[in-house]
Amino acid sequence: MRAMRARQAKGLLVTVATAGFVVATVYVIHLADETNAGPGGAPPPHEGPPPEAPPEAKASPRDTLLATTAAQAGVAPVRGVWGVLMERGFAKGVATVVALADGTATMHLSTGGSVVGGKTYPPAHEAAQKLCERAADALGETVTTREFPAPTKGHVRFYVLTPDGVRTAELDLFAHPDAGGEPLAPLLAAGDAVLDALKDATSKGLIR
Repeated sequence: MRAMRARQAKGLLVTVATAGFVVATVYVIHLADETNAGPGGAPPPHEGPPPEAPPEAKASPRDTLLATTAAQAGVAPVRGVWGVLMERGFAKGVATVVALADGTATMHLSTGGSVVGGKTYPPAHEAAQKLCERAADALGETVTTREFPAPTKGHVRFYVLTPDGVRTAELDLFAHPDAGGEPLAPLLAAGDAVLDALKDATSKGLIR
């Protein structure tokens, strides 16, 4: 009986830990914005040279995707869009929400960790496709790019994947806290819906 209860308790802890992963990891790098800020909210001065990247470092999922074509990914474009990356910048890292036209939905953190498997969860699958549809609506607000820098703190950057290459647009949340009335507002809302769906799936223990 004790062994059974121990196994049940362990399973519950795993479920709880999984459920909070999406929110908790994003919250941690967001919290670092406040606790590590200097006077007036400015980030503390950098001390010493930045660490060098290890040789032959493995490309991140976002970098790999940005260098991939629709044919290579095996995803059919819908209305000229086959995927979207929505990136939110924090002082200590970047959270990247990925949505593909085939319903793939994932989230990756530049500080490490990810949530994958959203394609198998209907709400996340539908939210990913909806984000691609909103990106198709907003193509006129984007510009072609061959450079893919991460957004800085307080900014949201969109990378729209099309058969003709990557297009981008950026929203400054400091200047537009609620994004109300902004042309990119529907795109932001659709991206947040993907994140909410991933959160819901992890809370139910369906994906990790």
